[in-house]
Amino acid sequence: MSPRPLAGRVFSAVGFMVIGAVATLLLSGLGSSPGTARTSPAGAVDIGFSQDMIVHHQQAVTMAQTVRGRVGPSVSQLAGTIELNQLKEIGGLQGWLTLWDAPMVSSDPPMAWMDPKDHDHGGARTATRDVMPGMASLDELERLGEAEGEDLEVWFLQLMIRHHQGGLAMTTAAARRATLPQVRDLALLMSVAQRKETALMTGLLTSLGGRPLPATGP
Repeated sequence: MSPRPLAGRVFSAVGFMVIGAVATLLLSGLGSSPGTARTSPAGAVDIGFSQDMIVHHQQAVTMAQTVRGRVGPSVSQLAGTIELNQLKEIGGLQGWLTLWDAPMVSSDPPMAWMDPKDHDHGGARTATRDVMPGMASLDELERLGEAEGEDLEVWFLQLMIRHHQGGLAMTTAAARRATLPQVRDLALLMSVAQRKETALMTGLLTSLGGRPLPATGP
């Protein structure tokens, strides 16, 4: 991979995250006049969901960027949409954490904010207490970088379908149990969007003769 494309990816990622963070802070009233009501305190679910979803989204962005310019029009358009949408959401989540004076990275194990019962929702099982559901391994990401042609398209779709399915466990839990309504609303929107994208990716994968990977988990 040449330095120039990598630099462009880093620039675009940082740019969208900054835009999203600034927009979130402004819309949340951080720049309001004195005496204006501030956002209600965030709960453990709001903070934990935001921290974990940033990590989960960052890998999806990485996978989408990895196949940029290397796949056909249909898969390329899908990857671009995923990259753009998830970068915007990362920016918004980072803006919330800044507003709440919470760390960007949790010191707790992944999904510690979830109730054990939540792990059965969303269409995928959790992998372990140390790995979020749907996350690709380093070996799988390396294979994504090395694959070519139709094999690349199939492998990308398989990884991203599993990734989306894994994320649904978290979005479903946050939509049900987050303290703040804006967090519940975003989690619900994420669930809807990722289900639609999963259906689209499944159709593309089927047309290429591929099948979805098994859900992660014991």
